[in-house]
Amino acid sequence: MTMLSSVYDRLQRAELDVLAAALGVVLALALFPLRFLSSQIFIVTLPILLGVGSLLYLAAARGRGTTNGLPTLAPSLVRLISAGVFFGLAVMVVLAVVQGERSILFMDIGGVVGTLLLGQILLAPDDELRPSVFLAEILVYSFVVRFAALYTAPGYIGIDIWSHTTFVQMILQADSLSAINDIKYYASPLFHLLTAASTHLLDLSLRNALYLSIGVVMPLVPILVYGTARLLVPLRWALTAGALYAMGDQVVRWGIHLIPTSLGLLFFLACLYCLVRITHASERWRDFGLLVLFSTAVILTHQVSSFIMLVLLFAGFVAQVLLRFDFFTEDPDPLSFSGGASSPVNLAGLVGFNLGLIVFTWSLTPYQGDTFLETVINYLVLNLFNAGFLQGVGGSGGSAGASGAAGSAGQTFFSQLSTYVTEAGFLMLIFAGLIGCLTVLNRSRATQTTYTFVGAIVAMLFVVLGLPLVGIESFVPGRWFAYLYALLAIIGVLGFRHLANRTSLKVVGVILLLFVLVYPNVMLMSNDGAMDSPAFPDQHERLSYTEQELAAVDTYSSARSSQQGGELYTDLPYGTVWERTNAYPAEPLPAEEGRPVPQGITAYREYQSQSASYFPNEQDVATNLDPSKTEVCPPTTNYVYANGEVTICSLPGAN
Repeated sequence: MTMLSSVYDRLQRAELDVLAAALGVVLALALFPLRFLSSQIFIVTLPILLGVGSLLYLAAARGRGTTNGLPTLAPSLVRLISAGVFFGLAVMVVLAVVQGERSILFMDIGGVVGTLLLGQILLAPDDELRPSVFLAEILVYSFVVRFAALYTAPGYIGIDIWSHTTFVQMILQADSLSAINDIKYYASPLFHLLTAASTHLLDLSLRNALYLSIGVVMPLVPILVYGTARLLVPLRWALTAGALYAMGDQVVRWGIHLIPTSLGLLFFLACLYCLVRITHASERWRDFGLLVLFSTAVILTHQVSSFIMLVLLFAGFVAQVLLRFDFFTEDPDPLSFSGGASSPVNLAGLVGFNLGLIVFTWSLTPYQGDTFLETVINYLVLNLFNAGFLQGVGGSGGSAGASGAAGSAGQTFFSQLSTYVTEAGFLMLIFAGLIGCLTVLNRSRATQTTYTFVGAIVAMLFVVLGLPLVGIESFVPGRWFAYLYALLAIIGVLGFRHLANRTSLKVVGVILLLFVLVYPNVMLMSNDGAMDSPAFPDQHERLSYTEQELAAVDTYSSARSSQQGGELYTDLPYGTVWERTNAYPAEPLPAEEGRPVPQGITAYREYQSQSASYFPNEQDVATNLDPSKTEVCPPTTNYVYANGEVTICSLPGAN
């Protein structure tokens, strides 16, 4: 007992943030050799980020005084930059209209505008930090980037949106939710009901109603991140968090690919704001009521979003339990965060309510011939039995593209460049989040709010980066990133503020300059945020379609009923439009010995020969082949449809 008491006393005197940073250095050294087993980008880069971030924090922890923070620009220069930001945004709008797409030039100008916006926020004098002006810049940036994509693409952007708009059409035609009673969204129909109601109330087409309802709301989500951060840190850093989130590729992704995940993200951020108000700013019943309301809305919108929300609430409950012990508390230091509840708030009832509602809702949700709850549990058990270390890692691929499973014969320079550009912004957020987590682990800055952030970030990183390493993707990790970005952006600015006040200008200046120059550019050019017009068209499929490609779907499906039998074979992802709109049964066109093999009815589009499209080979691995038209539709086949971009052919004797 004496030895245990001695150990406890030593730990109680030790600084948790320093211990965690030292552990981070050791862990980074232990993980570094994994790069020799796999070239996967996170395995290669994360040990380096962990080691550098931990060493940087240890260096900062040696200074106990505060510095003067960041330098500032002249007020006249700040106003000039504001004018430049709005001028740049106007140029982006003109470019999108004239060029009919988000071109490389559009993205280059957007990166410059983002750099000016971030730099202005960080370096403006305190008396020039006008929230209305800076928030206007952030929101206009969000609208321009997203609506330039939505209204230059002739159809929808993404894959799942074609299914969800089909569900909405079914509800509108039947004038009843019973039209989707065999679909998993029957018990979580809020997205589809809101879209159907908007179509009726606005008296617009389904596409325009979707864009002018949920589409208009999604660019506003940075306000929730800004508002949450503002409860914790001064204005400058709250604006920085809002700007970082507005530029995030995954955030842009769900602003142009409008599906239940998008609405679930909106409600999740509202939950996050209410939770921070409860644990850090107040304990009013109004805030509890709003948190219950928004968490219920998440559950009625999207299954994955509701699970992510539950992870956040459970992290808050764990923080509540930990902070009951005096081991985690100490007198605040000069850089403690504004506000802070005097004692932990009890979240047990809220966690229990949401867990019960989720289980009840999932038990009523039909999915693959069973309930959603049973299907998910069975799938998870199957994954656990088949798990293996590094089983889910291949090549140098990253996280989030729609072609994440697509393989290639070898990693070229451009494929590696595409991967690193796509993941660079996320890696920078992880670095910022690491500094922020170490900062709040200091017992003098411990609050239920900050420990909630740390717990939620660790759990979510485990889901999106840890579990896929062993082949477990039951929790659909690709949908978690935009939610994780919010936590990383908020906790990251806490870390930046700490560095700005505890390290030399040279150190924090280099880090923030890197963020200002690189982050906006890589986020805008990331494949995940540019699904409509990839910056690397040979490496990532375009998930939007031309007027001719959509016309082929409508015309051929109208001329030939799917009841006549047979299936249409084409590339991935074009086949998903045929299948998900119920236009015609579609299958991927197979390939043998590196070339496509024509089937009964085959659809060729010029895009197959020019950019990234995929065909499964003998090992059922999707490959990008760039076939010619004669390889997909040889002269010996019958051409049954052509419109200049799309040709549909059939083998002699095919139905």
